[in-house]
Order: sequence, then structure tokens, then C-alpha cells
Amino acid sequence: MRWLDQDIQPKPEFIENESAMGVVEKVNDSEDVAWSVAGTLRGKVTEIGVGFPLLGIFGSVTTGAVVGGVYPHTFDVNQSSIPPAITFAHVTPIQSKRHSYATFDTFELAAEEKSFVEVSSAIKARMGETSTEVVAFTAEKEFTSKNIVLKTAASSAGLAAAPAIAAKSLKLNIERPSEMWFPLGGDDNPVFDRGVFEAKGEFVIRYLSTDVEDDYLSNAIKAMSIKMTNGATSLEFIATKVRFRELEKSSDRDEIVTQTVSFYCEFDTTAGKAIQAVLKNPRASYAAA
Repeated sequence: MRWLDQDIQPKPEFIENESAMGVVEKVNDSEDVAWSVAGTLRGKVTEIGVGFPLLGIFGSVTTGAVVGGVYPHTFDVNQSSIPPAITFAHVTPIQSKRHSYATFDTFELAAEEKSFVEVSSAIKARMGETSTEVVAFTAEKEFTSKNIVLKTAASSAGLAAAPAIAAKSLKLNIERPSEMWFPLGGDDNPVFDRGVFEAKGEFVIRYLSTDVEDDYLSNAIKAMSIKMTNGATSLEFIATKVRFRELEKSSDRDEIVTQTVSFYCEFDTTAGKAIQAVLKNPRASYAAA
């Protein structure tokens, strides 16, 4: 991954021995009891690379038949608390390590005018084993602000014909935090139990009408599509039961009035999901080999 920022670091935990020894010093010894790695990885959204954090956060993927060299990958929420089997390699000039049990706690998509669309994820994993990696970069399509479109409609059937929202910026935050624990008998084999899944975000628009405000005040249910397209490659998030949770209007003197709209993707009992992602790219599979 051609990252922009990454701070994945070892995260050891120590316990201190405070047994009384007849002296005023508080700690007389310590022991390491837990080893793992954690951090945040941020980079541009690329047509193939983005599939791995998508699998990490959603937990389930199915791939359809290839058409014209493009495969459709559908990412859905896995209802199990067990994360998918993902291993990542951390390569430096000094050493390389493969970290198993990689667990993605967040997936944050950010788009702003005149910029690349970016993604960042908080990751946890086991300490890792020394490995030998051959790094090879694959040419991938990227997405900029001109490639992303936000739409809302009364239902998912109306999204295709709905006009694009003229947003200045857009954020989609998907979270499924995990709890790390260490089975007795070891200090470097953590297990990650996943918690609840949430998808929410916000977008900023100019204040041109009361349409969004009316939907906010009436707690209206909307369908939402966030879609990026570059040639035959695309990534679309579809949520069929979205409500606007907050709306703030700017009030700066001598400035254009804008609305910052926060939204939440609720579980839709009819669709059986809160949000789904469909990635179309040249990669044949994201399933474990």
C-alpha cells in the first residue's frame, strides 16, 4: 500500500511488582504480560488496495462473475464476532514482519474538493513473525474529488435518477471496535472479539434550500449512495435507511452560509443490512487463499 501516514507500533503491556520489601521505593520488579501491534494506516483510495480494509471492516465478501475483465465484489456485515483472517506485512529497510489476526476497527472515507479521496483505518494485530517480502507495486486507478458523487432519494429505487448533491466535502465513518484479550498460557497470542457495527458520516453543502433541513426536522428516512467511478472501476456504498442526526448552519459574517449535515445508517429490516459496499475492479478475489 502506498500509504500517506502510518503509525503501526508494538504495544507491549507490563505489570509492576509492588510487594512490600521494607523500603520506600514503590516498584521492585516488572514483567511483560501482553504483546501486540496497533496503529492507524492512511492512504489514497485505490481500486484494488481499498478492498482489504473493506473486507476487514465488513467481514464478508462475495465475488460475482467477471464482465469485461472487471469483477464485482460485494461487502456485507458479518454478524459473527470473529474477524476475517487477514495478515499484513510491515516492511522496512531494517526488517520485515508478517502480522496475523489483523483486525480493522475503523474505516474512514474522506473526500474534499480538489483533493484525492482518502481512507484510513485503525488496525490491531499479533506481534508478527520475521519474513522475507518481495515488494512490487501494481498500477492502480485512484479517485479524486471529480470521481465521487453523493445522492439521496426517498428509496433505493430512486437513487439512479436522483440528482447529485453538490457537496463541498464528505466523510463516511464505519466503526466496529474490537476487544483484545490474551488466553492464559501466553503473552503474544491475542484474540480479538468484535463489537457492534456503526456507519455514519457528514457532508457540507451550501444553504440553497430547506430540503435537507425539512428532512432533518421530520426525521425522514432516506436512501443514500456514495459512489466513486474511474473508467470501468467503481466503489459504491449504499444505505437504504439513513436519517439526518444533526444539522448546523454556518453564521460567519461576509461568508456563504453552509450546512454541515450528520447522517446515520440504521439497520433496514427489509434490506437486512445497514450499509453495503460494492467494489468493481480487475482483482479476481479477496477471499482467503
